[in-house]
Amino acid sequence: MKLILPPAVASPAALREQARLDALASYDVLDSPPEETFDRLTRLARRVFNVPMSTVTFIDGHRQWFKSQQGMTTCETDREPAFCNMAIQLPDALIVPDATLDERFSDNPFVRGEPYIRFYAGVQLRSPDGHAIGTLCTIDTRPRSFSADDSATLAEMGGIATDLLGLRRQVSLAKRGNRPRSGDAHAVMKAGRLVFNRGKTSLRCTVRSLSPAGAAVDVMSTAGIPDRVALLIDSDATSRLCDIAAKAEQRLELLFES
Repeated sequence: MKLILPPAVASPAALREQARLDALASYDVLDSPPEETFDRLTRLARRVFNVPMSTVTFIDGHRQWFKSQQGMTTCETDREPAFCNMAIQLPDALIVPDATLDERFSDNPFVRGEPYIRFYAGVQLRSPDGHAIGTLCTIDTRPRSFSADDSATLAEMGGIATDLLGLRRQVSLAKRGNRPRSGDAHAVMKAGRLVFNRGKTSLRCTVRSLSPAGAAVDVMSTAGIPDRVALLIDSDATSRLCDIAAKAEQRLELLFES
């Protein structure tokens, strides 16, 4: 199996991101059905802060996914422009009073287009070892202020969300008898990139399974992806040439070239 352009070693940033994804995977929460406990929390956040939108969001390798959402029209978006993606990289809550006046976000597609974000306040949801796996956030289509008391209240509500996640994980482990799920021996969650168009196009993906022969990866959309790509996994410091064996709306089955 051929290696192409392998990084010499995984960067510290890639290793930190892999540790964060490992923490997220341990909760087994991604793509799970809605749950009233989390919906109750986002309804409360919307009411307390008088905003039209609130979410409990998790960030995997390529997207932000909403475990609970109020006032949003989608269940996931691309990770790159997401305010929550910025929030998980910070040590404290991200507060944006007016996104049009903030150079980090003024040209953001979620500011210039739907849902026309102007105000954002998001607090990190952290695993016991400190990894920011997601956020509890409130969003408005109008600029607004956010007081120190508001920040403290949001932090308390974020703590409730984190406690709910911990309880949820304990129940999930108890149901499985603290054993991995059947058939998941090669299941992973790794941040990856698909490179094609002679290296001119790089697309974020999340690697969901790996074997010596190939991989399954999730993307926001498979439209426009050619039949031959390179898969880069930064945390493993590897790069593989692949043929696409199967393609669905948001998943690719890849075969490594021998």
